[in-house]
Amino acid sequence: MDKFSCDGSYERDLAEYTESVVERYGVSSNTAEREILYLADKGNTVALKLYADMVFYKKMLKKNPYREAFSLYLRSAGISTEADKWDFDSHSYPLSFWMVGYYLVNYRRESVLKYCEEIEGIERMSLPQRFGTALGLAVAALKYVKAPGAMNLIGRILQAAGQDGELYEALEKDIKSNISKELLEGLGLDETSIEEGISRETGLDLESGYPNTLAFMSELFFSKAANEGYVYACNNLARREADHILELSKDKDGDIEIQKHVLRYRDYLKLSADKYEPYAANSLGLFYEVGEIRGSDGNYICRDFVDHALAREYFKKATIYPDKNSAWGYLNLIKYCHKIYEGNLDLLNEHMDYIKELNPEVYDIAIEL
Repeated sequence: MDKFSCDGSYERDLAEYTESVVERYGVSSNTAEREILYLADKGNTVALKLYADMVFYKKMLKKNPYREAFSLYLRSAGISTEADKWDFDSHSYPLSFWMVGYYLVNYRRESVLKYCEEIEGIERMSLPQRFGTALGLAVAALKYVKAPGAMNLIGRILQAAGQDGELYEALEKDIKSNISKELLEGLGLDETSIEEGISRETGLDLESGYPNTLAFMSELFFSKAANEGYVYACNNLARREADHILELSKDKDGDIEIQKHVLRYRDYLKLSADKYEPYAANSLGLFYEVGEIRGSDGNYICRDFVDHALAREYFKKATIYPDKNSAWGYLNLIKYCHKIYEGNLDLLNEHMDYIKELNPEVYDIAIEL
């Protein structure tokens, strides 16, 4: 039996959640959320995951939200940790496999977990242990549910291993045992076409140059997650296209190739922005407003697609489901779409207040406009 497995009981838990919460109270009401807590206390694995989400996204007041959410995700995943040993119970909800893996990859490295409180169970693990366990968890999740977040997480792990020789050596066994023909076929990725693609892209095959194939394979997982509508995979791919564009711009003969990557950059951002992801929406607004394509090491300007009406649409979209990146959407509305504020000082003040609340650093820039 696989280390991470489900006995199928989560389907009963999901039915109980649907009947007791969704069909009676909806999804987001206070009554619904209290009912989730009640079901979580009873051990419902789906409710435990949703309770963890409420804590993680700070919809509940907790002194150490990320630590407490991690504990709830572990319970939902049927995992207990003591000393250096992880124990597993097949009474589990597979979506929580992915979230535990997300913690292992991001803890004290990236995302909101970069500066989070100490989580003892993760502190005791080396980086290869964390990545290897996360890979197993993400792959296990995909055996039971179509979780684009798990696909994206696999892509990130493969990408990191492809960029770090020591990490790859430590993870080689985990990668080769988890990235199987069955997994690839289950995701609609044919092993033969992957090998052909690797040969075409790098001149290597899986056996002779496995570490160097990981960048290509990671992009396959990012693309699959993006096609499933996972906004963060779309953002990852857009950033990759931006970096390709910057690299090609150094070559005087790279213009034809650049156009192809510009279209991909735009299309990946659009997939994410149309689902109201603020970073992507603001980035797409800048693309349409001034032709800006922002990469890791600088910007590239392409004015072929400038469309001020579309820019305004996407700057507004960046503010609809707000996070700290939405402050940039408000700032760019003020900077580039100033006509909407003519004769409407109240709207300008309202948007400045939103910027100050969402991201004080952007507010300091806005007051200089």
